[in-house]
This record gives sequence, C-alpha cells and structure tokens, in this order.
Amino acid sequence: MRDWGSFLLALLAAFAVWYSLRERAPVVERAVSVPLQVVGLGGERTAEGVPKEVLLRLRGPAPLVEGARVPVSAYLDLSGAEGAFTREVRVAVPQGVEVLEIRPARVEGRVEAILTRTLPVEVLSQGAWVETKPAFVEAKGPKSRVEEAVVALGLDLGGDTVALTAFGPQGPLLGVGLSPSQVQVVARSVPLFRKEVPLVLKPPAGLRVVDFSPKAVEVVGPKEALEDLKEVEARPQGGFRPGEVSGPLLLALPPGVQVLGEVLGRVRLALE
Repeated sequence: MRDWGSFLLALLAAFAVWYSLRERAPVVERAVSVPLQVVGLGGERTAEGVPKEVLLRLRGPAPLVEGARVPVSAYLDLSGAEGAFTREVRVAVPQGVEVLEIRPARVEGRVEAILTRTLPVEVLSQGAWVETKPAFVEAKGPKSRVEEAVVALGLDLGGDTVALTAFGPQGPLLGVGLSPSQVQVVARSVPLFRKEVPLVLKPPAGLRVVDFSPKAVEVVGPKEALEDLKEVEARPQGGFRPGEVSGPLLLALPPGVQVLGEVLGRVRLALE
C-alpha cells in the first residue's frame, strides 16, 4: 500500500510539473500547411476541385505549436455529397491550441464516379516508329476526364521503357492514372509515309498506249525514298500486246517502297 501511495504522489508531482511548464510556456502563433484529407466518399467515387493542402494559422503554447511535426489535421467531410458541393474544412487540434485562420476555409468541387477505359499507346520518336508492349493500357479517373482521353502518349528517350501520360484533345489530363504507367519498347523501325504517284507505261517499239487505268497509285515508304519518287513505271502482268489487257499491273518500285494492295488495271495498246 505504501508503494502504491508513493506511485500516486510521483504521478501527481509529474503532472504538476508538466502543467506548470505548460502554463508558463510562451504563447506563439504559427502558420503551417497540412494535407487536406477527404472522408465520407465511399468506393468508386472521387472529388474534383479539392486542394491537396490547406494553410492554418495557429496560436497556442510553444511546445504544442512549434516543432517539426505539429499535431494537427484537416479534413473535408463529403458524406452524402453528390455532384457539385460546397463544404467547410474542419480542423482537429490539441487542447489549448486555437485555430485563427483556415485558408481556404471552404471548398467548392464536384463528386464524380470513377471510370475505367482502354486507351491505345502512342510513342513520339524522332526518325523512328516505336512498337510497344502492351499496345493498350487502362485509364482510370474521374468520369469527365477519362471520357476526354484519346491516347496514352509517351516520348521515346532511347531507353527500354517509355513513361505514359493520358492525353485528350486539349492536352494532358491531370488526375487520370494509367495501368501500366510505362510500356516496354519492343522494336524501333524507320517510319513509313504515304504518297500518291502517277503511273507511266513504256511499251516496246511498235506499240503505243491508247489508254490505261488507274492513272496513279498510293505507295508507302521511307520519307527520303518518297521525296525522290516522281512516277512509277508499270506493265501488264502478261506483257505488252496490241488490244486491251485487264489484270494485275507489275510496278517498278525503288527499295523500301511498297504499294498499298494489289494494283488491277486496264491497258489498251495499238500498233504504231
């Protein structure tokens, strides 16, 4: 019993010392930024327009207000919120600390459903076409923003992977996450361009071209090869002969240039 009484006396003495120190501690003011927590939303919903932090101006005993980590928290209760909302920021502080100012004290925003959709991957690269794995990724975020997304865009820096960002018609979409957020580079190849070029027929001596179709074809190939390509020579698959010939045309294409699909034509030749 004597030990128990000694313990109570020591505890009371310690409390008295702590209380005395607290009462004698100087009262100070301090501004501090703290994260703004969102509560009451529930699953598969998100709040747009909510700042990440709020600024608090506090006053209280120096031991409570000063220090690397101030024991205060700020939160926004969105219980029951649907669509547009206006809610006040709430703050929890230790006893003896006074909140002089909250900035912003009120938050206006919008509660939205979370939407997921698939986006194609596109990688910007100078002088190369980049093939990635995977070729599609999942975008997830506020419905209004995800609905704007058209592509998961990345910039090729020459590495084995490329980081992606969700883009809409107006630019990058903040708040839209991608899964995966980066893709593996599988291959880099020379980009191909498309060009329409005229066809020419050069029959042997003794024959002349009366008419032929088509007059032009679409080809694809490296940019440099297409820049120098002014025309493409063609001949009937069965060779030149008087009269009308219908069927596939054989094209004399430079290296790296290909025609889009099979070229079927009609050639009418006459004797000179």
